[in-house]
Amino acid sequence: AALDPKSAPARIGLGRALANQLKFDEAEAAYREAAGLDPDFRVYLIELAARLEEKGRAEQAIALYRECPPAPEVDERLGNLLLEAGKVEEALPRLQAAVKASPTPANRFLLAVAYLKSKRLEEAAPLLEEARQARPDDLRLRLTYGRLLRDLKNYPAAAGEFLAAARLAPDSKEAWSELAGMLVLLDNRPQALQALSRLEALDPGNAAVHFFRAMLLDKEKQYEPALASYEKFLAMSAGSFPDEEFKARQRIKVIRKELNRR
Repeated sequence: AALDPKSAPARIGLGRALANQLKFDEAEAAYREAAGLDPDFRVYLIELAARLEEKGRAEQAIALYRECPPAPEVDERLGNLLLEAGKVEEALPRLQAAVKASPTPANRFLLAVAYLKSKRLEEAAPLLEEARQARPDDLRLRLTYGRLLRDLKNYPAAAGEFLAAARLAPDSKEAWSELAGMLVLLDNRPQALQALSRLEALDPGNAAVHFFRAMLLDKEKQYEPALASYEKFLAMSAGSFPDEEFKARQRIKVIRKELNRR
């Protein structure tokens, strides 16, 4: 028997065809007609919302996900879109529901990010730890977890995460920058100097590399290379880091006096 063109299955078929032609407003109308004819067809709103999300029509996708039948997939996708839109407090209950119903590394990570954006660091920590254990080769996870550990003042553990990130992505300026900064903070001078050298190779225009190298060499009483690094920092900085430039000028004066005594 021929399919009734006014039936719910026919309207879904039309909606899919329109979506394939990128006629999303017309497609949405057809999907809604199908759901109106048969409430069981509301579940198909999920597939259209996913298409809208894929095509960058976030607001339209959010509105459609809100009307979908409850499901962990819906909560996760809606929570993610709300998070990206900066609606953290709206995203939180959706992501909490997704993790509770069907925990995965992906939705644990999204919930952790929502907690981080809400400054709820202690609640984010176990979620990121679980996600990282499940996906140890995920660079974004390593960096995010490392920053959380840093914010919780667990500096040695943070350095370990940033080192793992740098090993995962040896050409990542972000990973080497985080690692170098943490090693400087820990006053681990030999490893910090190595990390700064790698960061300089990846990001030669980074003036901060020379300031931190100068500080470390200064502490080691290696005054001549420290002086050269301070001077290079000032030449590159050009007013971008006024506090550090002041410190550099003061140390240059002291170092020159020290070298003149020799």
